[in-house]
Amino acid sequence: MLAHACQKRGMDVSRAEASTRSAWEGRTLERSLSGARDRSSARAHRLVDAARTLAAERGSSEFTVAEVATRADVGLRTFYRYFAGRDDLLLALFEEETRYGAAHLNAVVGSEPAPLDRLRRYVVELCHLLVTGSGYASLLVREFLRLGETHPDELRVALAPMVDLLEVEMRSAAAAREIRAVDHDDAVVVFTLVLAHVHASVLFTSDDTSGDGEDSAASAERLWGFCRSGLLPGSDTR
Repeated sequence: MLAHACQKRGMDVSRAEASTRSAWEGRTLERSLSGARDRSSARAHRLVDAARTLAAERGSSEFTVAEVATRADVGLRTFYRYFAGRDDLLLALFEEETRYGAAHLNAVVGSEPAPLDRLRRYVVELCHLLVTGSGYASLLVREFLRLGETHPDELRVALAPMVDLLEVEMRSAAAAREIRAVDHDDAVVVFTLVLAHVHASVLFTSDDTSGDGEDSAASAERLWGFCRSGLLPGSDTR
């Protein structure tokens, strides 16, 4: 009625003013969008969960987008609404799982009292996770080089929680003068060295010894010795 009265009085409302939403419209739209976001997030998580399950079952990334969509009970069109393709899905899985992995490592490392012991525990435990862990761990070992070439920025973001935790522990050991001064690049080198080491172990270890826990533990300790020798005070060759 007020609008009608204004029109009768010859009041001209500009196009911009007329298009401005009222407060109640904004609230209802926000509730509507919030519900849509929640539903979209749930579907996206179902797709990531499906990829995780398939990776665990097969121990590799040998699954198709169609298989993931079927396992998540969504259509292919829905899949491509959330992910550009299989690599985009793998990166989402890596990012999701890396947060859990970093939390686990942080808890395990925190049980060690000395900075150098914490750093050693990080390296050894990461090796253990990658050798005996879920399908995600197997995927990461096999895919990180390829995805590092094709999607370097996205992979860097996905792996950041683990690398950042390693950097914190390395800087703590450096502050205690147990290793030389370090920076972020040193943490990247150590982290990728662990991945490369496990990848090589999978590649070169025969089937009859690949599942041996003692061999894996000894291999992890050997890797730690290699890393430590490159981090000792006075060992910086840059």
